Amino acid sequence: MNIGIDLGTTNTLACYVNNAGMITKIEFKNGRNENKFLLPSCVSVTESGEILTGQPALERKFSDPETVLENTKYFMGTDKTWTVGRISLTAEKTAEYILREVYRELSEQFPDEKIFNAFVTVPARFDSQIPRIATKNALRNAGFEVNEKNSVTDEPISAAIAYSQYLGGGDTLLVVDIGGGTFDLSLIASKITGNSASADRLVPIGWDGDLYLGGNNFDEILLELMCGQIIEETGINLSAPPDDMNYSSEQSEAAATLRTYIEPLKKQIYSDNDEDAEIYIDELMPDYDFYFTISRKDYENAVRELAVRMKSIIERLYKKTDIPMQDTDKILVVGGMAHEYCLVKILEEFFGKEKILIPDDSMYLVARGASICNSNAQIHVDNTAYTSIGVLIKNRSDVDIIIREGDIIDENFSAEREYSTVDKNAWEINITVVEFKGEFSVSSYTTLMSRVISLKRGFFQRNRTLKFNFTFTEDKILKIIVTQQDGTQTPLDVRL
Repeated sequence: MNIGIDLGTTNTLACYVNNAGMITKIEFKNGRNENKFLLPSCVSVTESGEILTGQPALERKFSDPETVLENTKYFMGTDKTWTVGRISLTAEKTAEYILREVYRELSEQFPDEKIFNAFVTVPARFDSQIPRIATKNALRNAGFEVNEKNSVTDEPISAAIAYSQYLGGGDTLLVVDIGGGTFDLSLIASKITGNSASADRLVPIGWDGDLYLGGNNFDEILLELMCGQIIEETGINLSAPPDDMNYSSEQSEAAATLRTYIEPLKKQIYSDNDEDAEIYIDELMPDYDFYFTISRKDYENAVRELAVRMKSIIERLYKKTDIPMQDTDKILVVGGMAHEYCLVKILEEFFGKEKILIPDDSMYLVARGASICNSNAQIHVDNTAYTSIGVLIKNRSDVDIIIREGDIIDENFSAEREYSTVDKNAWEINITVVEFKGEFSVSSYTTLMSRVISLKRGFFQRNRTLKFNFTFTEDKILKIIVTQQDGTQTPLDVRL
């Protein structure tokens, strides 16, 4: 059974294509109380060491917050750890527990299925391969089958795939994906290569975004505004987390309750209704009822800095790709924050209201696209390099670029190079493959592989030059064949 998964910062969603070709969403027993199709990307560890995921974990956030871990997606592929209850967790391990919950739900709903093949999406701003590999590892460890050739794609591209039936040949699509924690942009050209009436090939031509900009940032600002009013009216500050030791029990409960009203407040602000948004909490604290109202203008002023960041990222994308904004045919907005008022206003200013589409199922579009990717649908996405790949040379102070950031690469890619030892009397050569963004700097690259190759000794082996042949496989492996003068070959594989 082929499953598409949107492993989100705030929520995780899953879909599959049924036998009738219809895309079906997975409902979770441990999904959110208000929407069972959304599994909170949240893990909690009880005093006994039991691992809770989804809504049961989320419910402990206010009563026992030190046992709860969420918003770890930013750190996929890093060594950062958190102590939760009795155990330490990395972002990869946290993702594994969330994906185990998806696997458990699938196993219960489809007991006759023995294998679940997973296709998962990641932010386009995961521009290093390390967090992508970590995501695959989490999938495998959760029990899913992972096809190296077809298991991960960018969230905006996945959304574009779900929307591809509405694209013709030659259309340029900007996908704007804003969720709980990330802001992702992908500029995509569509093509028709077969007999289809709609696009069957997508070519990524530009990407940008911010791994630290999303719904959580807007929540913090609204919370600050509400807490400011409460301070004025009562002198009590509820901005600290509910488990703050300085709270009384009533204040701790009030701090937890206040945070549950942020989402309904946002929905009012983002609605088509121009009236002020308002919330009323009866007895937030003893002898204190809380009434809060905010106008669109006040909201815009409060989130102005976030709006400026979103606007500058969109402008940066088009400047980088050297494509005029007016040449964009459609703008597809997806994710849990797709209706954010300032973002929609910015897009209308740049592109015009008639080009902007926010589907009713915008929150599910990424997972829908992932399920299509994992079905038998014949739609091809060109493999675009999100980083430059090169070999360190000149005493490791310079780089020879093999694959340049932005290049479209496929299984037909090949490159040949010759490298010599720095010391003519040396009998070994070091080959170090690195990746980097933008211009190369000795302080801003990631080592993908480093190997020392021993040179053959002999009377005829006075030339210390080796030939390197680079090819690229469909499953994102850079294959290197090192050939010495006597014909001896050394194969090396670098997973990208």
